[in-house]
Formats: sequence, C-alpha cells, structure tokens
Amino acid sequence: MKRLTVTLLLIVFSAVMAAGTYSTCAHAQLTWQGSFAGDYRLYLENEQKFSHAAHRLTLLPEARLGPAKFAGEFWLNLQGRPAVADPSGLGVYESIFPWNLEVREAYVEIYDFPLDRMDFRAGRQLVPWGTGDMISPTDNINPLDLADFKDFGRRLGSDVLQFTWYPGPVTVTAVYVPVFTPARLPAGWMDLFLPAELAGLSEEKITVNLPAAALQESAFGIKLAGRIDGYDLTMSYLDGRYDLPAAKEVRGKIEEITNPMNPLENLILEEVSLFFPRRRVLGVDFAGELGNAGIWAEAAVFFPEKVTTVAKIELPPMLPPGQPQETVTLDKPYTKYLIGTDYTFPGGTYLNLQFLHGFPHERGAEELEDYLVFALEKTVMNGRVKITPLAGLLAIRDLNNFRKNHAFVLAPEVSWYPVDGAELTLGVNWIECAGDSLFSRFQEDDEVYLKLKYSF
Repeated sequence: MKRLTVTLLLIVFSAVMAAGTYSTCAHAQLTWQGSFAGDYRLYLENEQKFSHAAHRLTLLPEARLGPAKFAGEFWLNLQGRPAVADPSGLGVYESIFPWNLEVREAYVEIYDFPLDRMDFRAGRQLVPWGTGDMISPTDNINPLDLADFKDFGRRLGSDVLQFTWYPGPVTVTAVYVPVFTPARLPAGWMDLFLPAELAGLSEEKITVNLPAAALQESAFGIKLAGRIDGYDLTMSYLDGRYDLPAAKEVRGKIEEITNPMNPLENLILEEVSLFFPRRRVLGVDFAGELGNAGIWAEAAVFFPEKVTTVAKIELPPMLPPGQPQETVTLDKPYTKYLIGTDYTFPGGTYLNLQFLHGFPHERGAEELEDYLVFALEKTVMNGRVKITPLAGLLAIRDLNNFRKNHAFVLAPEVSWYPVDGAELTLGVNWIECAGDSLFSRFQEDDEVYLKLKYSF
C-alpha cells in the first residue's frame, strides 16, 4: 500500500510539472450552467409548521484548454428561516438570512495522461459506482450526505485522485482518497444512528475520533468495466472506512442499585467514544435490457474490521469494582444487493421498481432490512405535466411479523413545466410505520411540499 501511495504521488507531481509546460498565453473559455431552486415543506400535523424552507443556487462552471478541463459544482444555500438565538442576532445579517456555500465538486482532468488512452482527474469529485437508481450497495467512495434525510442517495464530494485507462474492451478505473471524510448527518442524528441504549445522549458526552490524516489511513479502489452479450458488467474493490461512526467505548456509573433484577436501570452515561471502522468491499453489477424492459442488479460483500464496544461502568462504593465488558458488534462479512427494472408502457406511462437488501446506513447481517422502492409516472399535455401517483418505498424488517414490523412511505406528486427550463412540483410525504425502524422516527412528520426550479 505504501509503495502504491508513493507511486501515485509521483504521478501527481509529474502531472503538475507537465501542466506547467503549456503556454501561459493561452486562456481557457469559462462557461457556466446552473439552476435556482426553492423547497417549501409544511407539516400536515404539528400545528402546520414549516418543516423546511430554503433556496439553492447551483453553479456548474467548466473550462477547457487543449487536452484538459476544469469542472465544478457549487451550492449557495439560502435558508428561509431566521436563526436569531439572542438579541445580538438581530443586528447580524447571517442570523437573519442564514446561508452557506458548499463545494460539491472542483477538479481538473487531463486526457491521455500520463499514458495514451489514460485520463487523470484530481480534486473534489463525486465518483458514483454501481447501477442502482439513487441507492447502490457498491457506491461507497463518497460519504453519505444525510443533512436532508428524505433526499435519498445524496453524497458529499471527496478529494480524490482518479485514473481511468482504456486499454481495449475493458475500462480500468483506480481511485485514491488520501484523507478520510465522514458522512454529514442530520440534526438529532444520535437518536437515529446510535444503538437504542445510547439514545438521548447529549452531544457534550460524545467524543468523535476521526482517523489520522496519514498515508496508512488513505482509501484505495479499483474497478473493471466491460460489456458482454449486450450487458454492461462491472467488478470493483474498495479498501477504506465506514463513513458512519460506531461506538468504541462507553463510560458510565451506577450510584444506587434499586432493582437487582436489572442493575443497569439506574445507569448514568458519562461518555461515549465513537470511531470509524475499516471495511473492504468487493462488488459486482450489471445493467442492460431484457426485451423492452431495462434491468440492473448489483451485490456488494462487506468485510468489516472487528468492532468491539468496551463498557466501563463504575459501581456503587459498597460493591467491588466492575470489570470492563466487551461486546462484539461487528465482525463477520455480510452482503447487500439489489435488483431493479423499468419499463415504459404504450402511451408513455413509466414504471420503476427496485428491491434492495440493505440500506446505506445498515451494516451487519442482523441489521439488514428489505426494501421495495417504486415510482409510476405519466406525462400529459405534450410533456408539460408529469403526474406521479405512486412513488415511495416499503421497508420490511421482519417478513414473518409484517404487520408489526414495517414502514410504508408514499410521495405522490405533480410537476408542471410552464416554460422551458422551469419546473413547479406539488407533492406529499406520507409515512405509516409499525415497530422500531429508522423510518418510525418520522411517523408524525407527514408533510405537503412545493418545489420550484429554473435551470439555465
């Protein structure tokens, strides 16, 4: 691994030196594309409060000069609700009109470098792997972006060195990620992604340990892609880390035991230490057509680092000191997979179905749930209106006890395209759950939403 790292660094240095040999008199033509979008969501319950109100300006610059280009994606997020927490905030523009700028992508790509039929790309990039629609088990290079949890499949850009080689019928892609980046999590993520016994823990009692920015902590992946009998086939391997944390150590104390049958009843948690375990992922996927229907499938086998959670509990003074308790929470390989199809019926009705075993946040064979993701669309009025009467997912935690362990999410909507480049969408998010699943946290969050977007 160290030898590979040194080789990649030498190649990057060579790329910089080669770029410097171009004439300084030449200038690339910078072009811009982008969009402006608004998103308003209103709770159907909860006193009909706005759950979300924001605008986003997306800018997509691109510049080309000779066998190279620069490309980027920048988000200017304008929050629609003031964030005034104290009287001084009334005099601060950023508190009255909160905003932030995100660099989603910014990279340089050089073609036929350092070899013929090889392209080199360096910078912040989105590197999607897999064939799944929005969710792919083999898509693990970029960390999850769960700031808006209902926006499935969104990811953060990663700082990546990428080489793509075209030696013949097989395309070889190698990626190197020097520094680890964690997932971005929503507010209240502790209750969503930590074990149930740690739910409600305050932030000041949580310590997050990021991997060191060192060579031995870098991630590396390779992908082989080709075409066989009309089907696109891909095999991939990734050595990196989970972007969601796991509990490494839990500290607490019991001042008094009032129930000998359940001595942990009065446990007071004092500190939880989180870390990001390593993982290796071996993936395969294919996509093509069967008759008039599109089909795709993929599977990823995860080989996790052994995760052991150590609990150190301080007992009451009259009892002998407690010994640290170790619990193995992750150690065996497990597999996520999906299969999907789409079909356009005569008359223009479009159907998309996907069956998934395992969502991106789930790990370990015991945690994986089954999901059916679906969408039915129909365009009318010469394409000016798109009606989506059915869209959403069905989550099945326990098939043998379906009535008490499931989640059903529906998001029907209607989109109107009044002029070229403009889109207005009116829809509903409705959730019905039974049992303890991730979606049950949003049981009371049914909402109606209005979205607008103008692309330029």
